[in-house]
Amino acid sequence: MIRPPTTGHRPRSARRDLRLSAVEGTSYCVMVGVGQESFVAFALALGLGEVRAGLLATLPVAVGATTQLAAPWLIRKTGSLRRYMTIASALQTLCFVPLLVAAVVGAIPVWALYLTVVAYSAINLAQGPGWGTWITTLMPRRIRARYFAQRSRMLQGGVLAGLLMGGLIVAGQDAEALPPIAFAPLFAIALGMRALGCYLLSRHHEPVRMPAGVRHVPAREMAARFRTGPDVTLFTFLLASNFALQMALPFFTPYVLEYRGLSYLELTMLTGTAIVGKMVAAPTIGRIAHRSGPRRLLWFGAVGLIPMGPLWLAASSFEMLLIVQFVMGLILSCFEIGALLSQFDAVPEHERASLTAKFVAANAIAGFVGSAIGGALLGRVDLGLGGYGAAFAAAAVARIAVLPLLLRVRPASRDAELVAGGAVRVEPGAGSMEVPAGR
Repeated sequence: MIRPPTTGHRPRSARRDLRLSAVEGTSYCVMVGVGQESFVAFALALGLGEVRAGLLATLPVAVGATTQLAAPWLIRKTGSLRRYMTIASALQTLCFVPLLVAAVVGAIPVWALYLTVVAYSAINLAQGPGWGTWITTLMPRRIRARYFAQRSRMLQGGVLAGLLMGGLIVAGQDAEALPPIAFAPLFAIALGMRALGCYLLSRHHEPVRMPAGVRHVPAREMAARFRTGPDVTLFTFLLASNFALQMALPFFTPYVLEYRGLSYLELTMLTGTAIVGKMVAAPTIGRIAHRSGPRRLLWFGAVGLIPMGPLWLAASSFEMLLIVQFVMGLILSCFEIGALLSQFDAVPEHERASLTAKFVAANAIAGFVGSAIGGALLGRVDLGLGGYGAAFAAAAVARIAVLPLLLRVRPASRDAELVAGGAVRVEPGAGSMEVPAGR
């Protein structure tokens, strides 16, 4: 079991590290908002088409997620958590270089675009195990809930700031005629933000270079826990839920830009409204989880997300879409916080790194399969209302079908509920505007 050090890390150093971590995490999320969340729209500007652009949100994550299984081995080879995180963030910074060049030139081969985003996603996910291990050596246990509650608001604000920055830069331009060059300043800002984060990571202390004691859980043992283990039953439900969610979620951007004909600024407002919904809901949701437990939040979120796609179709105006996005932000916050707190309770701490790494890989693959089915429905029917209606309706049916799995998820303990105020979703999902992995 990894425990934070009790000596060798002075209070003044700890406070400095926590400030650095908050600023680094915020810069990271600005990068996500201004850069990562522009990938699909950039693909549309390059003329990739709605299906291939939508799959850009999930296929690279699915491929990249398999590589993060090697993160523990890479950390051991590096010999230092700080060195590992600094190198990884530097490599992630470089991923924006070909995107910036493509935006300026106005073209990039499809394979090169996908390869670049795959590399970005792989490096992004591989940072999670290292950061999650490192932060526990820097942060006293007694302040974790309060600190993460404050830090989470900064991170969500960073994503929102990045989105608004991107929207304002391309404001007034028609999404159908948006040139690739419009994304050059977005990728330049994203590159600068990650470079800043790389520098800040290198300035952290490292009281423990390589903590020991984490147990590896073999796949065979995980399979044996499928029927009775609270950790694996929870992960099974979350995998099925992500599969159903991603049948519709990656195609929201093409639906808004291509079918509804809205501008990139209006898309930014819609996505930002969902984030505001999450930020507004978080304090109240934390109190509910403290009183009633995270399982109730999971039920509310799982049921509330069922009509998401049909509500997008039913919204007859931009203003109605804003209302739908705000409500969906509230519901997503319930589901995400409930899922995270349930993981705290169901997954043993000394096995969490191993189990979470496997879950991240499986979750990304499940999301890609779901998006591939949604894309097939969209392309097979048509690229108009009928195609989007088929994909969104199938996603709603799938979300209903996974609800029985939630019956097998055991209620959380009171100890897990007490950390509700600091809950932050740590599993990235395409287009859903979560705080990214390991953050």
